[in-house]
Amino acid sequence: MRRVFYIIRSLFTLFAFCIFAIGCEENLDRSPYGFSEEEDNDLIAGAIFFQSFTNNGDGTTTDSTSGLMWKTCSQGQVFSGDATNFGCRGGSGTLANPSSFGATELQYCSVDLHSCNTLGIPQTLTNVSPIGISGSSEAYDSCATDTTGGHTDWRVASFLELKYLSSNSRNFMLLKFPDTIESFYWSSTANEQDVAGKTARAVSFSRDRFGEDESYSKTSRYFVRCVR
Repeated sequence: MRRVFYIIRSLFTLFAFCIFAIGCEENLDRSPYGFSEEEDNDLIAGAIFFQSFTNNGDGTTTDSTSGLMWKTCSQGQVFSGDATNFGCRGGSGTLANPSSFGATELQYCSVDLHSCNTLGIPQTLTNVSPIGISGSSEAYDSCATDTTGGHTDWRVASFLELKYLSSNSRNFMLLKFPDTIESFYWSSTANEQDVAGKTARAVSFSRDRFGEDESYSKTSRYFVRCVR
């Protein structure tokens, strides 16, 4: 009963801050893939942090604090709605991940080498191999060819940018970025500690590991969020 009480209290706090602190009109997702129990301090921090994020009604979300513009939806999902009532469920979920709503898992690079990233620090995703061995990046191409909001300069979010987005309340993040997949998202940043160049950094957006990071084989497939 104590756990139920804390869940109810946390959800009530979330509603209260949504209505009174930031005046948002987004609807809470009550599915198993939606909101989860969070500490009151995290909810308060999230209400303050995400107050600077504004949905533009065209599939983009602007953060006035950092100056970044994000794609509201994960790559492969389809934005629907307007600036106040929106979602990313324009595509259907897959059998393997019914909550994906069309989100696609992409490779960082087609080879486990430095073929898809620069060699300087930070080692950043690129479409020009610096080592003379060719490789292709599904993640890079997905953002580079995207024209959401009429923009043509989308790129894969960096490691620090994804850590920034996942720095406090996951519940408030979901209000601004609905239908975010409970999985890892590739960053554009390779693992500079991996001399052989086999791995790149990814950040988790799942409820149990929100904001945590791992390095994975570049040929693995994870989700992608674009930024400009």
